[in-house]
Amino acid sequence: MSSNSQKQSGDLDRQSFRLTEYCAKNDLYVKYIITDVGSGMNDNRSGFARLTELVINKKITTVVVEHKDRLTRFQFNFIKKMFESYGCKVIVINGSDISDTEELAADMMSLLASFSGKFYGKRSLERRKQKRKQKIEFDRIIT
Repeated sequence: MSSNSQKQSGDLDRQSFRLTEYCAKNDLYVKYIITDVGSGMNDNRSGFARLTELVINKKITTVVVEHKDRLTRFQFNFIKKMFESYGCKVIVINGSDISDTEELAADMMSLLASFSGKFYGKRSLERRKQKRKQKIEFDRIIT
């Protein structure tokens, strides 16, 4: 999931159900359901780190994702190849029908959203710091 609002609206549960249903229909045993709330561009997600650890330790043989951007936004082929080098197959059940142009446009939108979020987040942090500094200076004047 990209956001907590998606999780709260039940998107995460529905996605987990669809993946579990796919696995059942394809005789795949589900041992772990790993979830993350965050951008596929963030490689510090706890679920992604846990998944990678399971792959490296050869505790799983197959990873099933609904869309490849649920695993990662960029370098999907590299991550897939790395997982496969540990004997772990990656299955993407949706998204193979989008064109290269559509995929590129989605990637560009993700980049813009990520950078603007970081930009506005830093600006907000600076404003909060400035307000704290002004409050401290105001407190000194009063005391």
